Amino acid sequence: MLELQGATLDKDRRLTPDEKLELQLRIISEVGHKVLTTLDPEKLYSEIVKIIQEHFSYYALGYWSYTPDCNEVVLRAQAGYRDEVLPIGYKLPIDKGIVGWTVRNCKTYICSDTSADPFYFALKPFEYKSEIATPVEHNNRLLGVFNIESDELNAFSHSDQIVIETIANLFAISIVNGRLHAEVKSFNTLLKHKIDEKTEELKKANEQILEQQKYLKQENKALKEMITKNEQIEIIGESSVLKSLISMVDKVAPTDATVLIQGESGTGKELIARQLHYKSERHSRPYVTINCGALQESLLISELFGHEKGSFTGAHTLKIGLVETANLGTLFLDEIGELGLGIQAKLLRFLQEGEIYRVGGKRPLRVDVRIISATNKDLEKEVRESRFREDLFYRLNTITLRVPPLRKRKEDIEQLVNFFLKNSKFGRTVIKQLSPDAMEILRQYDWPGNIRELQNAIERMKILADNETIALDDISYHIRFPKTRIESGEFSATMPLEDVEKGHILRTLDFFKGNKTKAARALGITIKTLYNKLNRYEMRTVN
Repeated sequence: MLELQGATLDKDRRLTPDEKLELQLRIISEVGHKVLTTLDPEKLYSEIVKIIQEHFSYYALGYWSYTPDCNEVVLRAQAGYRDEVLPIGYKLPIDKGIVGWTVRNCKTYICSDTSADPFYFALKPFEYKSEIATPVEHNNRLLGVFNIESDELNAFSHSDQIVIETIANLFAISIVNGRLHAEVKSFNTLLKHKIDEKTEELKKANEQILEQQKYLKQENKALKEMITKNEQIEIIGESSVLKSLISMVDKVAPTDATVLIQGESGTGKELIARQLHYKSERHSRPYVTINCGALQESLLISELFGHEKGSFTGAHTLKIGLVETANLGTLFLDEIGELGLGIQAKLLRFLQEGEIYRVGGKRPLRVDVRIISATNKDLEKEVRESRFREDLFYRLNTITLRVPPLRKRKEDIEQLVNFFLKNSKFGRTVIKQLSPDAMEILRQYDWPGNIRELQNAIERMKILADNETIALDDISYHIRFPKTRIESGEFSATMPLEDVEKGHILRTLDFFKGNKTKAARALGITIKTLYNKLNRYEMRTVN
């Protein structure tokens, strides 16, 4: 039975033209609705075939897809008697049957009597009497073929052709829309994947930024420690050589002259550099220090002049160099004698031009920095032996300040000792004092490590002494009984005669336990001559 607007019709009764037209319009309407609401092409094929079969119980219906440059069509959807026998995906050569003719000619083909049709090709055991096949096209591009088979002769009229072609056009639109939807869906999936990738990259970049911020905080903290605030600088001592040095500092400080501070390790060269800065007109500006012997040359160049982002492996961000940091202030280059020849050339250019280039940078940066340098090396000797550039040496030593070793200012030892004893930064906070004989031993000692050695010795004694008064026994053995270079195996044929004589006198006095009369007699000199030599060598002994 066929249903039409609620009426029941006999299947064997042919529809009137009006009934058939109404049914065809209803089919077109339902197909159009499915086209608008179904985006999955595979599902749409079956839905449209099902709609037509429900209204017209044709022998069989099918949709065959076609791919250009392919010699066959593929069954995508079907309904009717072949439904359970002919599988979806069945392939039909395009040189077979009415479907094949439609593919080759891209035209609708109506077969009214298959027994007399030259293009009829039966898919055994299926036999039918008439067939219509129409191409499904979009923009002159063949997408497939829609065909209907009937068990009646002359089953398809011109109006059927119009309806089937209309359905085919809707079919084509739905296929294109489905493909576009699939492409959009695929694009969205790809886009989501890309967004996820970028989100992950941004997450990692954010983590790197946070890590860099942590690094910058550490760097800023370090810079704050280097760029110290104006503080009271206390240079301890009243000796004539120290007063002469301080007088020179007072004269040089207000100028912008480059200053080279020379002196042995531990003599307080950095204190002199700070005094030069804080007594200058730059005292409110940055004071930046760097130890030139503490870093490899490549790292030192980056620390001094900075680097651009990406200038080398690991340079994830731009780095401001210490020269830029010290702009309008003072840059103190400690241990400048340790500089390699490569960085010496860069430093010389900066001193001559007042410009620097960051590592990897293309643009020169102008800076106004006063340079103070220090070394415990004999730079003149380094120049002669080609380890230090002569032109850089003359640039650095516009003014040379020589810091005397502690053995040349022994009258300052007691004042220094009392300072270290009372300062809680050096050992325990408990105030101690030295016994007179202990103080005398400290005055006698030559202090090859200078003030730094004295500071460490006092700190050690404050910690280890059992009583409030530091006694002779609390002093390290090597200070109480110093060895000369000859005794320690450091004798050299080039040793000055003065050092040989001094060492021999000390050994003799040590042998006679400080008895000068016996020592003078053993040396073959008068007691007065011995005292003169002791004063000359600035030696003091304990009787």
